[in-house]
Amino acid sequence: MSQPIASKLLELLGGAGNIAELENCMTRVRVQVKQEDLVNVEEIKKLSEVLTVMKDDTGFQIVVGPGAASRICDQMKELGIEVMEQQAEDHAVIHKHDAKGLFAFISKVFLPLIPVFAGAGLLFGLKQIFVGAYDVAGIEFFNPANVADGGSVFMGALNVLAGTFFTYLNIAVAMSACKNLGGNPYLGLVGGGIVISVGALEGAATGIPGVVFQSGRGGVMAAFAAGALMAIVEKWVKKRTPDSLAIHVPSLVSIIVVGLLTLFVLQPVFGFVLDLITGSLMWLFENAGPLGGAALSFSWLFLVMLGIHHGFTPINTALIQSVGYTPLYPFGSLAGGGQVGASLALMVKYRSNKNLVSAVKGGLPAGILGIGEPLIYGVSLPLGRIFPLACLGGAVGGAVMGFFTQGSVAVNVSGILGVLVNISPLVYFAGYAISVVAGFVLVYFVGAKQSALDTFEGHDLDSH
Repeated sequence: MSQPIASKLLELLGGAGNIAELENCMTRVRVQVKQEDLVNVEEIKKLSEVLTVMKDDTGFQIVVGPGAASRICDQMKELGIEVMEQQAEDHAVIHKHDAKGLFAFISKVFLPLIPVFAGAGLLFGLKQIFVGAYDVAGIEFFNPANVADGGSVFMGALNVLAGTFFTYLNIAVAMSACKNLGGNPYLGLVGGGIVISVGALEGAATGIPGVVFQSGRGGVMAAFAAGALMAIVEKWVKKRTPDSLAIHVPSLVSIIVVGLLTLFVLQPVFGFVLDLITGSLMWLFENAGPLGGAALSFSWLFLVMLGIHHGFTPINTALIQSVGYTPLYPFGSLAGGGQVGASLALMVKYRSNKNLVSAVKGGLPAGILGIGEPLIYGVSLPLGRIFPLACLGGAVGGAVMGFFTQGSVAVNVSGILGVLVNISPLVYFAGYAISVVAGFVLVYFVGAKQSALDTFEGHDLDSH
């Protein structure tokens, strides 16, 4: 292209002066603008790297796929938008007290952590493979016991590398929540640190009947709330503090107020909430496994399409912290499996439609690795009924997997890689394979409407 896509996007968004906020997630460039009438959505959709554009109360979401989102966002900032990030305190994350605003906030807090979730999760997967090699072949290099008990130094080091992020996850979440509300992230560190360890208070009575101080109580939800409150209190105090005391007083008051609230309110309340959620979900998976699995897998792509799937990250993380794994997360991976199968069927059934085949080939690698947006926006959604058929394919796999005990020990490791982090790898692999096959069969025999296929026939992918 004669003009870089970042430059074109900036122009079609009304120029650098029209950008109020700019960020990216794994597959989307998220933009808030000052004047929406300056944005040319239709021309943005025509750009070769753009899969689709969505508009909601939080702004525009430009779907460009994995890798490209970060690259394009960075390029746009280099063109003169870097100052927008410095205005975080003046731009509230939650503009309205509604579900979209809450989901947007949750998404912003967890998005920076997703790559680390994925990397650390894959290390957990490798550790599982090595432990399996030790159990089967007795290879001492992979002995997972403590080094003092004769275990491998290599495995001890690997355990440190894989586990450190999850050990300090509550601190990371609290810092991110505080930063996203315009507060000092290191105050968030204090809130998250209190959740991780209550120190000498461990086991002492809180004054609440039946409740004692407990390190980790309330988990990621308590840390999330503590970080957000740190920002709110700090900003409130700053506005009412004279300049001569501005260095000391806001932090002092924030630590005292939010620290005590964390110990005596947030940890007990969110501890109770997490116990309730964990117990309810585990009961659901144990008693309504196949039906619950099918429903979760069928609905997951709809959540991804709306961009609210990250709202489940705190629940999945809390489950991992509570029981060691989350049985919820893998069902979303099977939804992606259904879409992979559906896309393969399209490529086989309509192989003469070169543009459709090119679209499938472009999104398939990401889909196999668990990133669904390229296939959603580039293939299944434009073809109408193919999208729900892909969801049904995932539901078939979800129903089968629901008969068995399984769960992921890490989040954001999905698709075929999910087999590495599942406590029942064979169960997960079977469920994923069934989803792919079901998606393929459903789409191959039902097919797409000719009118939908014509949109690909008449669209030259290289014309932009």
